[in-house]
Amino acid sequence: MPVYRDYEIRINLNELIEKRIPCCDLLHPDHCFTEDQITQIAHDINMDLDLHPIFHQIDEHIMRYVNAAGIDNQDHWVEPNLPDLD
Repeated sequence: MPVYRDYEIRINLNELIEKRIPCCDLLHPDHCFTEDQITQIAHDINMDLDLHPIFHQIDEHIMRYVNAAGIDNQDHWVEPNLPDLD
């Protein structure tokens, strides 16, 4: 069984929000969000997040690789597997 190197992207939405607007604490008593507010914003983002642009980029990269690597695609067997290629 082959072992592949996996590449993952993990986004902690709460942390990403806190990078923009800090969570209220001793260092940031004003102009901040509470933990509950950050959680609510993160939940809203999670419910509305559009991953289509990421899938589109992945499909484009796959096609670029197929072309650059000289993979035989004369009968266009790759494209039907890439629904976000557009």
